[in-house]
Amino acid sequence: MKPVRVFYFILMSACAFVLASAVVPYQAAAETNHPVAQSAAQFEIEAIFLSGLADLQNGRPEDAIEKFSAILAANPNLTRVRLELARAYFMARQWNRARNEFFTVLSGDLPDPVRTRVLAFIREIDARRGFDWDLSLRFTTVGNPRKYETDQITLNFAGVNLPFTLNRDTSTEVGIRATGAANFRRPVDLGFSDLQTVAYASFNFDVTEARTSRYDDYIFVGRFGLRTLSQNTTSSFGPAIGTRLIGGRVYENRIALEAAFERRNLLGNSMFGALTGSKLYSPRSSLLDGHSFEGELGVRRSIRGRGVVGISAFFQDKSVDDTLENYTRKRLTVFGQYDTRGGFTFRPSVYLENKSFKTPSPLLTGNPNETSWGSRLRIEKNDLFIGNGFSPFGLIEYSRTESDIPAYSFTETNFELGLERRF
Repeated sequence: MKPVRVFYFILMSACAFVLASAVVPYQAAAETNHPVAQSAAQFEIEAIFLSGLADLQNGRPEDAIEKFSAILAANPNLTRVRLELARAYFMARQWNRARNEFFTVLSGDLPDPVRTRVLAFIREIDARRGFDWDLSLRFTTVGNPRKYETDQITLNFAGVNLPFTLNRDTSTEVGIRATGAANFRRPVDLGFSDLQTVAYASFNFDVTEARTSRYDDYIFVGRFGLRTLSQNTTSSFGPAIGTRLIGGRVYENRIALEAAFERRNLLGNSMFGALTGSKLYSPRSSLLDGHSFEGELGVRRSIRGRGVVGISAFFQDKSVDDTLENYTRKRLTVFGQYDTRGGFTFRPSVYLENKSFKTPSPLLTGNPNETSWGSRLRIEKNDLFIGNGFSPFGLIEYSRTESDIPAYSFTETNFELGLERRF
C-alpha cells in the first residue's frame, strides 16, 4: 500500500470510528421500544451518580472517578456527570485531567454562573500549591524505524558527480518508555492587586530503555519560574535546564528561557502560545554547540461538552555548525479530542511541516530541504483502571518526508501501548 494511501486510511478510519460511535447510540435509542428497561437503566445510572457524589462528600475522589467514568462510557453527553468528574479529578489532585475536563465541559449546556465557576476552577488549578506528580509507562518502537526511499546518493567532488551507498542502521526493537513530572508550587505576594502569582519548580523526564544500549535515550529537564493569573489568563516565565543522553553518553545540554500564556472565555474558546530561547552545548562535538529559538501560537475550542478541536503553528530556528542540524522548521498542526461510548477518548492530529537547511553541504547535488506530513492517533480507555489508578492507552503515528534528494526521503511509523496514572 502506498504511503499516501496509508495516511488517508489511518485518518479516515479514525474519523469513521468516531462518527460511528456518535451515531450508533442514537440509532439504537430510536429502535428501542422498551420503556421499562430504559427506566431501569436510568435508575441505575442515577444511583451510581448519587453514590459518586457521596464519595466526593466523604473524601473518596478515586471511587467517584471510577463511577463517573463508567456513566460517561455509556453516555458521553451527560454534562453534569462530566462536571462532577472534573471536580473528582480536582479533589484527587490530578490537575491535568481536571483542567481538561473542566475546559471540555464549557461547551456543554451550562448556565453562565456555572461557566464562571468552571473558569474559576481552571484558574485555581493553575494557581495550585504543594506537590504532585504524573507517570506514564509504555512499550514503544526504538532504533531507526525510517524506511528510506534509497541508500544511493550522488556527491559532487570538484565538479565530478560520484555515486555512493550510505551505510545506515535501520534496525528496530521494542523498548520501554517512561515519562512523567514532579511539580512543586507556592503562592507568592508581589503586591499586584488584580494578579495572583505562584512560584513553581518542576522536574520532567522522558526515559527510553532498550535491550540494545545504543538505543537508550534519556531526557531530563528542570524548570523554575513564576506563573501569573488573572480571571481568564494564565502566563508563566522562567529558566529551564536540560540534558539528553543517547546510548549512555551525554548528547546535548541546554539552558533556556521559557514563556507561555493561555487566554480562555466562558464559551470554551482558548488562545495559547509559547516562546523558548535555548543555548546548546554538546560534549560530543563542538559542531553541535549553538542556540535555538522556538515559538508556537494556537487556538482551540471545546465542542458539544465532550471534545476539543484546535490548530497551532510552530516555528523553530536552530543555529549550529553541523550542516544537518542547522535549519529552520515550520509546522502547522490540526488536532482534536473526542469522547465516545465505551469509555474511549480519541485524540487525532495531522500536520504539515517544512524543514529548510541554512548551510547545506556543498557536496550535495540537489536541494536537501524536506517537506513532511503525518498523522497521529492516541486512544485512551477512560473507564478501565489497573493497579493503583492507571488506565491503558495506545498510540499510532505515521509520517512521510520528501526531499529533492531521494536518499533523504523516507516514511516512518511508530506504535506505543501503555498505562498512565489517573489518580
